[in-house]
Amino acid sequence: METNELKNAQASENALNDIPNTIESNSADPKKKKSFWQELREWIFSLIAALAIVLVLQNFAFTLIRVDGASMNPTLVDCERLFVTVYDVKFGDVERGDVVICHYPNRGRTFFVKRVVAVPGDTVYRYMGVTHVVYETTDENGQTITVDEPLDNQYVSIFYNLNNDYEAYTLGADEYFVVGDNRGNSHDSRDWNDSDPSRDVGPITKDMITGHVRCVFWPLNEIRPID
Repeated sequence: METNELKNAQASENALNDIPNTIESNSADPKKKKSFWQELREWIFSLIAALAIVLVLQNFAFTLIRVDGASMNPTLVDCERLFVTVYDVKFGDVERGDVVICHYPNRGRTFFVKRVVAVPGDTVYRYMGVTHVVYETTDENGQTITVDEPLDNQYVSIFYNLNNDYEAYTLGADEYFVVGDNRGNSHDSRDWNDSDPSRDVGPITKDMITGHVRCVFWPLNEIRPID
């Protein structure tokens, strides 16, 4: 009987000794290495996903734009970088005074940064070479007043061509007038109904307005909101 107990104890000890070997043997199996084509497929998928996210952000959320030229001086300066929101233009209203990113009729997808000076229902006309916009607003007392605002520097009237003047035109439900803040050095909606129609801009539609400029974020010492 003692012999049997001794044999059982030795058998149990041998079984315990075998357990680590079994575990070690199972854990030592190496993972299968991914093939070149698997890695390439995953890399391409990641790239496509990143591009899709960028496109969605640019078309529906925000984008970044670099100023090129002096047509918006002094509000915006050449080479400054702008933070531009997109969603509020696509799904909201464009208001008079907004600084926007837009493109012109017959100019492809070349983008311009301009200020909206007239919205649907406003009136524009040109007299003695000076383009005017007429609109209603409220004064400090809450009274409705009519404003007739000249869009050009007065010196242009010296060189005006009588044939380039035009009668009052009321903007339609989807028409906007945009101009550069640097009125003497900006090609914009004022170029319209004149003797040279080759570069006419005139009123643009809302689908030509792609973003609302919110702030300058570069250079760092020029960070500021844009009104």
